Amino acid sequence: MNSQKGFFKNMVKLALPIALQQLLVSCAQLVDTAMVTGLGNVVVSSVGVSSRWIFLMNLFYFGISSGTAAMIAQFWGAKEKDSIRKSYGIALIFGAVVAVMFTVLMFFFPDLLTRVFTSEQAVVETAPQYMRIVAFIAPFAAFNQVTCVALRSTERVNPPLYTSVISVALNTFLNYVLINGKLGLPAMGIKGAAIATLTSTAVQTILLFAVIRTSKDIYNAKFREFFTFTKNFFRRFSVVCLPVVLNEVAWAAGTNIYSMVFARQGSEAYAGYTIFSSIEQIAFVFFVGICHACSIMTGKTIGEGNEGGAYRLAKKFLIMTPLTGIVTGTILALSRNHLLSLLNIETQAAFDLASSLILLYCMWLPFRNIPYTLIVGTFRAGGDTKIGIVYDLISLYVLGVPAVAYLGLVAKVDFIYLLLAMYLCEDVLKITLTLFRFRSKKWIRNLTTQ
Repeated sequence: MNSQKGFFKNMVKLALPIALQQLLVSCAQLVDTAMVTGLGNVVVSSVGVSSRWIFLMNLFYFGISSGTAAMIAQFWGAKEKDSIRKSYGIALIFGAVVAVMFTVLMFFFPDLLTRVFTSEQAVVETAPQYMRIVAFIAPFAAFNQVTCVALRSTERVNPPLYTSVISVALNTFLNYVLINGKLGLPAMGIKGAAIATLTSTAVQTILLFAVIRTSKDIYNAKFREFFTFTKNFFRRFSVVCLPVVLNEVAWAAGTNIYSMVFARQGSEAYAGYTIFSSIEQIAFVFFVGICHACSIMTGKTIGEGNEGGAYRLAKKFLIMTPLTGIVTGTILALSRNHLLSLLNIETQAAFDLASSLILLYCMWLPFRNIPYTLIVGTFRAGGDTKIGIVYDLISLYVLGVPAVAYLGLVAKVDFIYLLLAMYLCEDVLKITLTLFRFRSKKWIRNLTTQ
């Protein structure tokens, strides 16, 4: 790992399967969007509004998983198997609590949740049809996210990829059959899309459970080894994990305020934004791979007691982030209209807006993910899980949210300027703060010795 060749070999071994898995997830979201675009802008907007709550739910899970990854990666470096199992068990408990909360909210109060984002009556009437079904995705999604991250943190990156391949293939097939009414089944429209998503997610849960219970894996142990832990260990875990959850929730709340403003620009504009968001996630997969590889390798190195080596590793990942942004942004910018033409977009205005938003995103992409790599991939792996909250509160609530809310609801500027304001207000300050934090090395904390 000390050599440049060894670094790239290990990074690719970890980052590539993670990026491919995220690509599959993003493609599944794009397929969902593509298959409902033919049903009209109202349906696309309804799926988009519902997806904001699923997005919020997944950020809770991501916060839990990200904090868990910091613990497990360092324990993996220190070869503390019992601590790894206990961390995984506590994460499952936290995930179950969040799952119950979101299932209840989305099933019993879908109208209220929809009105948070839009007052357009057609969307308010349509979105609950989708939301009540996907409400039951919550427990399966919790298990899947926590288990995938736990496996990755012990350098088992292939099982999450393989199970995602099967899940996404099944989701695509069921979308085709249920939305359009194929193989003798009735056309179910937006409800068919929801059933396809729920079924494919549940199947991945079954596959992941089978993987950890049938292989010679650190997680193939008696159940009491996961759920028997001391108060002191629970406190240690919570001190690391809960700030990450709060960070993700604070960030998600801010981004959902953005979506409230975006949704109030009209169903046509929000349909264009929803399509853009699905394509944006495809570009983002490369940074997810880099970020998670950084977390695994940096955390493990700190757990081994090599703090200097961890800093050098993290610096290499920091340099790779904008370089990857340049390459990815160029390719996406050149191919954006060809990609959009594959979708059955209802109106030319929605097509044009999506194209413009993608181009703006590509121009900002070299800078956009620098804070993401540092906060999620580096600082959290180093045990510094609280600083991200401070940076997000400042960039989001002091700058970004007020600016976008004023421009969208008062000044009523063109949609593209809302996205530009969001990028500038969030990222410029956050990039500066995170770079200073990285150079200070205050983020390096060995959790295994505390």
